[in-house]
Amino acid sequence: MKTDRSQQNLKRSQRLISLLLEISNNPRQRPEQLWRALGISKSQFFEDKQALADLGFTFEYDRKLSCYRITSDHSFPIFGLTTSEVFSLVMAVRQLSAAGDHALTFEAVNAIRKIISKDASGMRALLSTALDYEVLGRTFQVKADIINELRQAQQYCQRLEILYDDFYHGRERNLRIHPYMLYFKGRALYLDALVEEEQRVLMLRVSRVKEICSRIGPFSVREDYNFKERHRHSYRVIVKDTPPERVRIKFTHPTSRYIEEAYWHDSQKKFRNDADGSLILELTVSDPREVLWYLVMPWGKGAEILEPAWLREEAIGIAGSLISIYQQNGDKKQ
Repeated sequence: MKTDRSQQNLKRSQRLISLLLEISNNPRQRPEQLWRALGISKSQFFEDKQALADLGFTFEYDRKLSCYRITSDHSFPIFGLTTSEVFSLVMAVRQLSAAGDHALTFEAVNAIRKIISKDASGMRALLSTALDYEVLGRTFQVKADIINELRQAQQYCQRLEILYDDFYHGRERNLRIHPYMLYFKGRALYLDALVEEEQRVLMLRVSRVKEICSRIGPFSVREDYNFKERHRHSYRVIVKDTPPERVRIKFTHPTSRYIEEAYWHDSQKKFRNDADGSLILELTVSDPREVLWYLVMPWGKGAEILEPAWLREEAIGIAGSLISIYQQNGDKKQ
């Protein structure tokens, strides 16, 4: 009986954590979308919502802006944190950005700002400099004032005109955007935004935003936009509007041992061959090239792409190019 009660409490806690994270990280969804994302009923949602309110975390759905808004959040007093400990939190943002926590990393930056603001000594300026210039500026190549402008425009649904260094078009250009969501991913800061010129949602790298030119009025978030669903099949950074593709990779022994013990993607499936110690890893991702770049190539001869066929051919082409480059360079050295 005691075990059953413990399991019930655990499931309840997991539901509340999931709800809190969903409201914090993916607020731009309709109520029925939220219930489906959490896999709960409408009545269970309101029960869990009240349970969070009893703990000091309240939120409401803003129909005008078509998103959830946090109306109150429990404050934890900060006791006994040393300068070294706070500084370690500041620098840890760089590592958190690579962990796939997306919008959560951006909230971590805001939380660190609040901690720093409580300090009345000269260390406050030093820590602020470390966050704005050492982390955001040097590591992510973004300016604090541009982040703040984008953050405010996202929160209050304000259209912006920006000057953007567009690598794809090979030039700087002015864009009118609807900023939907700021998030860290793959050690970079990105913005999901509807670009009016193209009438579709694009990933804009914030380091390429050269200037916020003007605010040009309100916008409404498209009903079909859902941050979590949009990024669900991304392997590392890239998202696409096309259906995801399956990738199958064979890892030979002993490489397979390292692959088996690690987590690679939500879609992962692992099939082990005990006869030769190999392992086949299957993933379903938006851009299979990211799997080639970040998972297959680092393991060298220990990894072989089985499918899709086009990605296997691309890997063969890259291998051939590398052989050619090293042979030419080898001849030059001789």
